[in-house]
Amino acid sequence: MTASASSLTENRLSEAVSVFTYGGETLATSYGANAVAFFGEGAIVLVDPFVSHVQAAELDALLRARTAAPVTHVVLTHHHTDHALGAGYFAAKGAEVVAHELAAARMAKEHPGLIAERRRIPEVAHLFEAARPYVPSRIVFGTFLLEAGGLRLDVFHPGHAHTPGDLCVYAASLGILVSGDLVSTNYHPNLEDADVAGWRAALEALRGIPFRTLVPGHGPAGGREAVEDQLRYLDRTRNIVSETPKSAGEDEVLSALARAFPEFRLRIVLPALVDRIRGT
Repeated sequence: MTASASSLTENRLSEAVSVFTYGGETLATSYGANAVAFFGEGAIVLVDPFVSHVQAAELDALLRARTAAPVTHVVLTHHHTDHALGAGYFAAKGAEVVAHELAAARMAKEHPGLIAERRRIPEVAHLFEAARPYVPSRIVFGTFLLEAGGLRLDVFHPGHAHTPGDLCVYAASLGILVSGDLVSTNYHPNLEDADVAGWRAALEALRGIPFRTLVPGHGPAGGREAVEDQLRYLDRTRNIVSETPKSAGEDEVLSALARAFPEFRLRIVLPALVDRIRGT
């Protein structure tokens, strides 16, 4: 399966904010991750521009068709490649790439090997031919006010939640919160690098932010209920895993999770979810 410009969709939340996605649940579609564009005066701030240079270039083409303003900043919500690797395309064009210090460390450690591995997969090799590891140009340790083209975006670290180096982006004037993978809607979240207790604490903290619209890492944008839904998901999956005897085998607990969330995509991450919950 290959990704093409025709499969990249845009959801305009307002004239100032659009969410782009390929949908789907495969590597060739960035596992359905969302890229978010904030349009300022003569500047665009992007959040999480997909898994490859090819997809980042397709996103750039849509942006160029809309405005001559350049992408001046890219914010990475975490180090996972479906959110972070495409930023190298914009870094090569002069954009400042913002990442948490722990995300940057994991990128340096993991991305070279992942690029090499994916170039050996015939179905997706073309996506990674031009991919190169890169170093984010601005490292965030806690909070950071990003100002560009009249935009004022609060970039903050919610603690170790989905990953050790998570960042969220809050546009107070627009009432929009970009949560990264702290929240997914109709997608199972990947818990391989998660701290489940920290994740719950981060979600509780998000309740205190007066946003109106939340853009998740995967799935459709929603309202304040998205945080509550994610908390309920963590509770329900914990209960299902806890109530399934370890002696039952992995297939039984995975089947139970699939039955509990029949419409959710990205079941490929469920084994990591089970391992993480059982390890807490």
